[in-house]
Amino acid sequence: MKSKLANLLVASGLLSFAGLASAQSSVTLYGLISTGIAYANNQKGAASWYVANGPMQAPRFGLKGTEDLGGGLHAIFTLENGFSIANGSLGQGGRMFGRQAFVGLSSDRIGTLTIGRQYDLGAATLYGYESACQFAAYGTHIGDNDNVFDTFRINNAVQFKSLDYRGLQVAALYGFSNKADGFSDNSSYSAGVSYHNGGLSLGAAYNQVTKPNDPNNTGGAVSGDYGFTSPFITNPATGAGVAKQWMFGAGGAYKFGAASASVLYTKSRFDYLDTSRLDLNNFEVSLVDYVLPDLLVGAAYIYTTGSYHPQPVDPKWHQVNVGLDYFLSKRTDLFLVGIYQHAAGDAKFAQIYSLSPSSTRTQVFGVLGMRTKF
Repeated sequence: MKSKLANLLVASGLLSFAGLASAQSSVTLYGLISTGIAYANNQKGAASWYVANGPMQAPRFGLKGTEDLGGGLHAIFTLENGFSIANGSLGQGGRMFGRQAFVGLSSDRIGTLTIGRQYDLGAATLYGYESACQFAAYGTHIGDNDNVFDTFRINNAVQFKSLDYRGLQVAALYGFSNKADGFSDNSSYSAGVSYHNGGLSLGAAYNQVTKPNDPNNTGGAVSGDYGFTSPFITNPATGAGVAKQWMFGAGGAYKFGAASASVLYTKSRFDYLDTSRLDLNNFEVSLVDYVLPDLLVGAAYIYTTGSYHPQPVDPKWHQVNVGLDYFLSKRTDLFLVGIYQHAAGDAKFAQIYSLSPSSTRTQVFGVLGMRTKF
C-alpha cells in the first residue's frame, strides 16, 4: 500500500513539474501567404500578365521558441522558411530556412545575443521607412541597391541588440567568412540605432559586405542570394564583380492621427574588383493614410542618382508608387499597387524590382492581390 502511495506521489510530482516547465516555455508556428495577378508593360520589350509570388511580403512560415531559464534570462530561437506560392518551390536559393535561422539568449537586464542566419541591421533598422515595406509591393529602390528590402541575409552572423532604453535601442552584427585562410573573404558587419517616442520614430544604420558571392568561399557571410534582379552586381562597362559593397542610411516617420509621413535616405557604394566603383544615392518620401478604418491609401516618390568612376556615366531613376490596401480582417487584406519608373541621365533602361529590364526608359507594373497571415 505504501509503495502504491509513493508511486502516486512521484507521478503527481512529475506531472506538476512537466506542467510548470510547459508554462515556462513556448513554441509558436506562424506564417504569411501573399499572391496576386500582375501586369508589366515592358520586360525586354514584351508586355506580360502573370501570377506574382509574394508581391506584398514574400510567403513564409516559421517557428519561434522561448524558454524561461530564470533570473530574467531566456533561450530563444527562430526558424523561418521562404517559398513560392506560385509553384511551391523553396526560396532564398533553395534553403530550408532561408529567411532566418538563429538561436540565442535574451536578458531582461542586458539585451539579446543571437547566432545564425539573420537580417543585416540596415534592413532591420530602416525597412519601416520604405514604401515597399509599407504598402507598395515591389516598389523598392532600384535593384534594392541598399538591401533595405532584404534581398540577401547574412550567414554565420553574431548579433547583439540592446534593451529599449526610453525609446533608444542600438545593435551590432558581424557575419563571419568561416574561411580558415581568409578572415575577411566574404564577411559582413553592420550597426544600427533606432529611437521611438510617441508618433515619432528615427533610425540610422551602416552595413558592409566584402567579396559577396565569392565563388572561392560559398560558405561565407553572403552567398547564393546576393544581387537578385540587381543591375549593379557587375560594372556594365568592364564586367567586373563586386569586391566590397557598403550602405549607409537614415530615416524617420511621424504619425499624426490616422496618417503618417516617412522620409528615407540611403547611400550605396559598389567597389568593383577592377578598382572602378559606383555610387548611388536614394531619396524617398512617402505618405500613408487610413481614409477608412479598414482602408489604407499610400503614395511615394523615389529619386535615385548614380555615378560610375572612372567612367563618366551618371544614371538616374525616378519612381512613383501608389497603393490601396483593404483589410477584410486583422489577418487578411486585398491590395492594389501601381509602380511607374523612368530612367534618366545616362541610364539606358528602367527595371522595377523582380522584373527584367525594359527595352525603353520607362516601365510600369501593377498587381491586384491578397495576403493572409496565420
